[in-house]
Amino acid sequence: MFLNYLKIAWRNLIRHKTYSALTLLGLASGMTCALLLGLYVYDELTIDQYHANAANIYRLNVNVKWDGNDMNMAIGSAPMGPALRQEYPEIKSVLRVKLDNGLLFRVGTKALYADGVIYADSTLFSFFDYSFLEGSAHTTALTPNSVVLTRKLAMSLFGRATGLLGKTVRVKDEQFLTVAGVIDDAPANHHLHFEAVLPYSNTQLNKINLNKWDNFNSATYVLLHSGSDARQLERKMPAFYRKYIAQAIGDETGKGVTFLMTFQPLAKIHLYSSHLLGVGNGGNVAYVYTFSIIGLFILLIAIVNYVNLATARSAVRAREIGVRKAVGSLRRQLISQFLAESTLLTMLALLLSLLLLHAILPLFNALAAKSLSIDLWQPKIIALIAGGGLLIGLLSGLYPAVVLARFNPVTVLKGAFSTSGNGLLLRKALVIFQFTVSISMIVGTLVVYQQLQYMRHTQLGFNQEQVIVLPLKSPAVQRSAEVLKETLRRNAAVEQVSLTSGSVGGDMNDKTTFDFYHANGKEQPVSTEYFSVDHDFLDVLQIGLKEGRNFSANLGSDSTGAVLVNEAMLKRLGWKDRTAGLVEFNEKRIPIAGVIRDFHLRSLRSQIEPLVLVLHKDRGDKLLIRIKPQNIAAALAYVEDTYKTINPNQPFEYTFLDQTFADQYRADERKGNLFLSFSGMAIFIACLGLFGLVTFTAEQRTKEIGVRKVLGASVSSIVTLLVQDFLKLVVIALLIASSLAWWAMNRWLEDFAYRISISGWVFGLAGLVAVGVALLTVSFQSVRAALVNPIKSLRSE
Repeated sequence: MFLNYLKIAWRNLIRHKTYSALTLLGLASGMTCALLLGLYVYDELTIDQYHANAANIYRLNVNVKWDGNDMNMAIGSAPMGPALRQEYPEIKSVLRVKLDNGLLFRVGTKALYADGVIYADSTLFSFFDYSFLEGSAHTTALTPNSVVLTRKLAMSLFGRATGLLGKTVRVKDEQFLTVAGVIDDAPANHHLHFEAVLPYSNTQLNKINLNKWDNFNSATYVLLHSGSDARQLERKMPAFYRKYIAQAIGDETGKGVTFLMTFQPLAKIHLYSSHLLGVGNGGNVAYVYTFSIIGLFILLIAIVNYVNLATARSAVRAREIGVRKAVGSLRRQLISQFLAESTLLTMLALLLSLLLLHAILPLFNALAAKSLSIDLWQPKIIALIAGGGLLIGLLSGLYPAVVLARFNPVTVLKGAFSTSGNGLLLRKALVIFQFTVSISMIVGTLVVYQQLQYMRHTQLGFNQEQVIVLPLKSPAVQRSAEVLKETLRRNAAVEQVSLTSGSVGGDMNDKTTFDFYHANGKEQPVSTEYFSVDHDFLDVLQIGLKEGRNFSANLGSDSTGAVLVNEAMLKRLGWKDRTAGLVEFNEKRIPIAGVIRDFHLRSLRSQIEPLVLVLHKDRGDKLLIRIKPQNIAAALAYVEDTYKTINPNQPFEYTFLDQTFADQYRADERKGNLFLSFSGMAIFIACLGLFGLVTFTAEQRTKEIGVRKVLGASVSSIVTLLVQDFLKLVVIALLIASSLAWWAMNRWLEDFAYRISISGWVFGLAGLVAVGVALLTVSFQSVRAALVNPIKSLRSE
């Protein structure tokens, strides 16, 4: 019986080619989008899930509040881990990890900077699962003079990834380390990304004070025994704070500081850490929700297409159903027949969508900066996809099947059948739903791009153009920094050079607490970023001075007796000007030398925070070089030649400051491109359904069109007659979508400290696009129907 249903279904699909093609293309497009977004969401949700101990691994996060300061950190101090392990038996093991943005590695004459390095305890290999090419997780120990390389770094240094145990690598031109193991590159679905693992115990390299409780610089992970409760462990942390930490941070009374220690499950680190200091670029759960909803809605649009087209064709199938009922077909048999049709069509669409997925996936990976793949030969994957296709077929075909099976055979065989008002109302509601989703996505795309353009073109408080950032990552290069700076300044293509230890547009700078004293003697501690600059820093970045003076090359005392602060610092202090108090620096209370204009250290996602600049000419680790715009290539070549002359055999790396800032918006840009792509798909699928509805409407009104033309109606009036009802639905969808999109995009913009206001023209443009596309879709078929010879139209029955 079922085979017979499939045969009949296949014949119906072949007989009605236009209907079948529209439905097949709509379903296949919707399924492809849903599969792509499903892969993206699955990848985001399964970061770090592959580790054997994933369920029992937690990271210690710290929230500290005092005197108006509030710091959320994913880092702790070096002594915390061992003390936790000693204090609480439910903790099986601890791991400390400190990130480093790059170190110089040298083997013979080969020298390069590793993009990412971590300092870690040996327990790293029992916490996380890495694939060892040399050594093993059980035998590899991170002793103070050892190093574990990844395949990528091993290939770059040695040209091979095996036979390296016991080989020597020179790090920072300071220490010789022995290769203790080689692991495969850390997979993309791991929250730690690195090229080498160095020992946490090597304090000469990492500059960690293993006994300093108030120096927060390392992530601390705990591995709990199976069955232990992390929430119960959290409840013990106030006692741990009072016993070990309170005195070290000056909170002897236990009343001046709120110090909250929580344990974040490994599975939540990637998506729930964007608000924390001390972590690299992770994901955002908001995007996971957004793309899940988009995928679901696009799939619903495709299903709605099927329902709309199937119910619109009810008049075409009415006589067939009447005959079937007259010869004894039961209602359940008719429902089964129509469900077989929808299932067959859906499975064909599924096969087409898998072909489309295979073709589109590389492009999608490029847009999303992912490396997604799908193994269609795994039984679980096959079962999941086939089950999903079957479910979609049943869901999309159930309502049309019930509606069609309900027809009265006597009525339809007499030719008195007409579509019901309820069915027409449902089809209109479904069209409104489709275009509501589509217009909402268009509005979202426009707002995302507006915000990105705003961030790219908003003044940052300094001039980022034509500034080369030259990192000085090895001590040998840092010792030559002053010579390099002075040599570069002699060239006419170089405007100015500054030596600094600070990061502008990059990583978080050091944070500490400066004590400020009001004129009345009241002390006010402020937690703030700070870094070292020289007296050329403001000139190179063209940062304005609001009051006071800059650091002076003629005042040697500035290195120990002067600081600069920004306007945000004065605002935090509540001071009218810099003379309202003193600041403690080098154990002395000194006046603030100058106040600089506020400028953005990082992207516009973050507020401008209080900042302190100090002068230490001998502590710089990067040069900021402003070059003239006339001949950038020649200037860059001069910088490289000068660097290599002064620092032979040292790798040369550089970035442009404006590109550094642009890179911070790259993730948002990728999301915007994805949004745009799927908005286009949503409109395309909705218009497929609209095209089908207009086609069948024109078919049903063939005689009416013929009569109107005989009576003198123009082509334009007939087109207007057919188009106006559909355009009304799109306008209604625009009104609904405007409210929904305004609410959703305002929520999204809350993530930005500096943001646009959503303008009315955004909704107008989105509506214009939707109406324009719908008008083109509807008009094509309407004009075609209106141009038919009225004699043929009147003979249609």
